[in-house]
Amino acid sequence: MLIINGILFAIKIHENKNLLFIRSEAAVDCNVRNANYERVVAVMDKLLGERYKSICSCPRCVNDIAAIALNYLPPHYYVDTREEKEIGSPWVMVETAVVEAIDRVTENPNHPHHPHVYKSDPSALMS
Repeated sequence: MLIINGILFAIKIHENKNLLFIRSEAAVDCNVRNANYERVVAVMDKLLGERYKSICSCPRCVNDIAAIALNYLPPHYYVDTREEKEIGSPWVMVETAVVEAIDRVTENPNHPHHPHVYKSDPSALMS
């Protein structure tokens, strides 16, 4: 719960962790997205499918890479996608954050060593 200017808001993170829903007692609904999340996922899909094919891409490692990369980047929240404009951090900044995150997770995975999964699976981000 959050109170702004005397209005009580309930905040819920959506299951895919990219959406933030805010609802007030005044029935105000918001659908907020982080543009950098979408960019990180796109860069991860490209890099894990091309340059980093041999690293572990189990759901835990993929989610760790996404979380670390997003923590390197400033959030760029937006509401309306009808406009055709570029939003989010510059692509080179996103790619640098993802490469740094891949290196960090590769050096210190958060699971015991097990046979690596070599298939890039961006749907693992949704699990």
